[in-house]
Amino acid sequence: MGSHAQTQEQLFALRQTIARIEGKSDHGARLSALAGGDANAKDTGSAAERKAFDLEGCFEALKAEWLRPGLMLELRGERLQQAGAVSGLGLSIAAMRASLAHKERSLPDRMLLISDPHVARESGLLYGPGLVDFGLAAGEIVHAMPRRIEDALWLTEAALVSRAFSTVLFEVHGNLKKFGLTESRRLSLKARSAGRALLILRQAGEEEASSASLRLLVKPAPAAARQLSDGGPLGGSMGHPAFSIRIEKSRAAELFDLTLEWNPDERRLYPLAPADRARLRPSDPVALFPEAVDRPHRPQALGTVMAFAGAGGIHRAS
Repeated sequence: MGSHAQTQEQLFALRQTIARIEGKSDHGARLSALAGGDANAKDTGSAAERKAFDLEGCFEALKAEWLRPGLMLELRGERLQQAGAVSGLGLSIAAMRASLAHKERSLPDRMLLISDPHVARESGLLYGPGLVDFGLAAGEIVHAMPRRIEDALWLTEAALVSRAFSTVLFEVHGNLKKFGLTESRRLSLKARSAGRALLILRQAGEEEASSASLRLLVKPAPAAARQLSDGGPLGGSMGHPAFSIRIEKSRAAELFDLTLEWNPDERRLYPLAPADRARLRPSDPVALFPEAVDRPHRPQALGTVMAFAGAGGIHRAS
């Protein structure tokens, strides 16, 4: 136990030293200590207060990472059925960046979404009224859907160089041979030199080498029930969209899981504490096959089955 605590302390000190040498803040070292659990942390306050502090600290460090200029972030979904969650989190981050740019008047508040044709056929296109309910204005998003990956790569690079958008969202389906480490490195350098953010939305893809400084595995999370004026939950209601994320790759953080909730009115993402996650709706609130009310619950036994030859071949009767 003592040797483990000493190793954790040395690892934390090493991260702080590397952060100072690279001229970065100590968010990453602090995040690693909080996510991994620093054995030498001072035991101050109650356990609930420490958990809340750890949650807020992890989220603030993560938010500072995806709001920095020149970012290349990859959001990955394991299945195509999760495309809505991956796109939703990507649009949420882009909206936060657009709001920050509008407030500081330093960057344009528009974003470009480059969709994949196959994903659009399977999951659908953007829906205007749905974007408004999500907290986005239709004029904020420029949508493009090139037919070939070569055209999509060219458009992504041109959009970064033009500096006409605060964020470029580039959607790809799976792991394409024509979008490998070389192309990823080129786009990363373009985003860094232009000071713009590039979000790779990898739908139904596997982990692979990438130049993205941060990669998140995104899954849909059940939404919490809406709250009444007295603070209680409104039964049968659905609240704001929620996302379950896991850090798969980071230059400044260890792996950990986090559940985020998007508030469309404030255009902000909030971390959900364990107590809040207990209010989430179940993933399957209704039975898939309800019990029958007008017939026996169990199927009746089959009668005698026999086969006989006929003009049309073998027939079955019971």
